[in-house]
Amino acid sequence: MQLHRSIQNKVFAGVCGGLAESLGFEAIYIRLIFLLLLLNTGNSLVVYIVLWIVLPQMDYSGQQPAYRLLRLRGDKMIGGVCSGLAVAMNTDPAIVRLAFVGLTLLGGGGIVIYLLLWIVMPLEP
Repeated sequence: MQLHRSIQNKVFAGVCGGLAESLGFEAIYIRLIFLLLLLNTGNSLVVYIVLWIVLPQMDYSGQQPAYRLLRLRGDKMIGGVCSGLAVAMNTDPAIVRLAFVGLTLLGGGGIVIYLLLWIVMPLEP
């Protein structure tokens, strides 16, 4: 089974539940690993967010949604990255924008990630 985010087995975004389903573990063990890594180094939050963006959602029947990660033309402030991510994550673009601002203030990583996504993500037709 391929890596995915779970629709049924989720606490926040389904990343840990989907990893557990794919790897054949209980989800609590994956969640504990992420929590321990977060308390130890803090890197697991970045890994979790990247997996949230990259992994597609899948239910138990194996049906995947047909979405593609695109920069949006209509609801963009600079490059349309945050609005495209918000559509993919089914959340408000303001939350994604605040997350990038937070990452920028916490060490400058938000700007680098945003610029990389701006380069990599295609613009919607």
